[in-house]
Amino acid sequence: MKTPDASRVVCYGEVLWDCFPDREVLGGAPFNVAFRLHRFGAEVKLISAVGNDARGHETYFDLEELGLDTTCIYPHKEFATGYVNVELDDTGAATYTIGQPVAWDHIPAPEIPIGNNILVFGSLALREAFNVSQLRKLVQRCDTVIFDINLRSPHYQMSALIDLMKVADCIKFNEEELPLVLSELSISHEDLESQLAALAEATQTKTLCVTLGSEGAALWHEGKIYHQEGFPTTVADTVGAGDAFLAAFVYGFYLLQEVPQAALKRGCALGSLVAATPGATAEISMTQLDSLLKD
Repeated sequence: MKTPDASRVVCYGEVLWDCFPDREVLGGAPFNVAFRLHRFGAEVKLISAVGNDARGHETYFDLEELGLDTTCIYPHKEFATGYVNVELDDTGAATYTIGQPVAWDHIPAPEIPIGNNILVFGSLALREAFNVSQLRKLVQRCDTVIFDINLRSPHYQMSALIDLMKVADCIKFNEEELPLVLSELSISHEDLESQLAALAEATQTKTLCVTLGSEGAALWHEGKIYHQEGFPTTVADTVGAGDAFLAAFVYGFYLLQEVPQAALKRGCALGSLVAATPGATAEISMTQLDSLLKD
């Protein structure tokens, strides 16, 4: 097995509580990505903010229990810890009602060392101008910038997101988000390969990932498209599956330096395993993952 690259992964954005009808679970896309990368053995720094309330105190406790560094979780006195009310339909697909304003709308950027940093951030935490300004500080200190598009209406302005896409080295979308971005850029090609080629040119981004649900995922990298079929699974819920895909892809492609097809397969495999379990942070053994990767 390859030895991971020594780069540090910096995850910037929301840490919050997913409030299901019967339970509350720590979540947020940047946290979910950080959690999975930590489980792979990567060096991860999670940058977020919580309130001085019961959920905030529980956040620190849970992160420490998981072994995640909490030194860049900023404590706010004037804002509550973030929360999302989650509803699941009969297929396990999730819809979200997102609290606002909350602590993660105001996340200060710490002074991280320059060099060997991979920055991962999502669009949800950029609904406030303060976080956009702080994120741009981090971009200047990171060698690789990965933008995870998480379009949760009405919590985004597409024009602002397009500007940030232009500073990213890699952008991830799902099959519902991609058409919205294409429309904003007036890209009207019908086939996926042509769409991604045009999008890569418009944003000057060399790597684009699109998750396609049960159909797997596609990857555009330096002028070539790669496809990975989905792994058959019985879906428990889709919460965190896309985040797991991204974490596994980042680990494989950027840290293990796998070829594009292998990293894409790694992402789809972990995404399917997480979709088969309730919640975003269920423990997935490396044996389970390795079994899918050997098929």
